[in-house]
Amino acid sequence: MDEGLSEAVRQAQGYFNFYHRYPIERLEADYQDEIRKFSNNTWDAPQRAARLSAAAKNYKTSQMLSFVLEIGMDHALDLTPLVVKRLCHNLFGRKGSQAIIVDVFGSKQRVHRSIHSSPAFIDEITDQYRRRAERYWMATLADIERVKLGYRKKVNKANDKDAPQES
Repeated sequence: MDEGLSEAVRQAQGYFNFYHRYPIERLEADYQDEIRKFSNNTWDAPQRAARLSAAAKNYKTSQMLSFVLEIGMDHALDLTPLVVKRLCHNLFGRKGSQAIIVDVFGSKQRVHRSIHSSPAFIDEITDQYRRRAERYWMATLADIERVKLGYRKKVNKANDKDAPQES
């Protein structure tokens, strides 16, 4: 394995973890924050839904990139935005946030293409990790559903509390 590429992946992982990682605890906190702000007296459901959707997307992107970084460490990959985008698409059927991908994996000084960006190489790596990626993605979606369910329960409880009581 190329030690220079391994070090580059470690640096990208450190940068990602510091600036862009969106752990489940943060997703839960964002949902809890919406519960604290929740009120039936104001109509902000579309804005609330947009914020919650953005939180779920941030979590999905973070999870995809964490998985790709693991692959990068396993194989000392030359992770460029193109390689990451192709891996995310092949493994998860999603692109994720291109702004985050470019921020974490892009380099202005770069003058040559990644040796790992060919579709054939990406397909080979995808074949090795497909089953693991599917299990990982199912766990990610289950995490999101668990957080959403807790949110719905608390919203329903708040609605019940605000509902007029029959005599």
